[in-house]
Amino acid sequence: MEEHPELKKAKKICWRLLARRDRTEQELAGKLKNKGFDGGIIAEAIDYFRELWYLNDRTFASNQARRLNRKIASFLLEKGLSEDIAAEAIIAARREWSEGQALASLIRKKTTSGNIRDDLKGRQRLVRYLMGKGFPPGLIYETITRAEEEDGHDDDSK
Repeated sequence: MEEHPELKKAKKICWRLLARRDRTEQELAGKLKNKGFDGGIIAEAIDYFRELWYLNDRTFASNQARRLNRKIASFLLEKGLSEDIAAEAIIAARREWSEGQALASLIRKKTTSGNIRDDLKGRQRLVRYLMGKGFPPGLIYETITRAEEEDGHDDDSK
């Protein structure tokens, strides 16, 4: 059975993109969507590369986390710290600063100028920014909602 020409074209684009660097399923699907492929072709192409293990979001996330840890360790070593001290600092930072705390801190920092509840476009920009930083969408929405509720309580107490 001959492969659909559009699927063949989509796979060729995926091969080229994956040859440059690892990608997430969402990244690859977005690239194909921007090229004008329909959802069925995109899903087939994603499935094809997932089955070949060229596309695996968990592996991508692990690789990125290891890369960032190496980057942090390298930065600390360049500052003249020993490997032991750098490793201790990385472990301690993970223990004392949870993902939720880091996210809440970033949201407070980015929303000091006003109420995010009243600014839909600002809220959308904030969500895209936080997703770009690697935070999971569910945690982002939960933390923003909590921040909005806290912001609302502040108004009531004035």
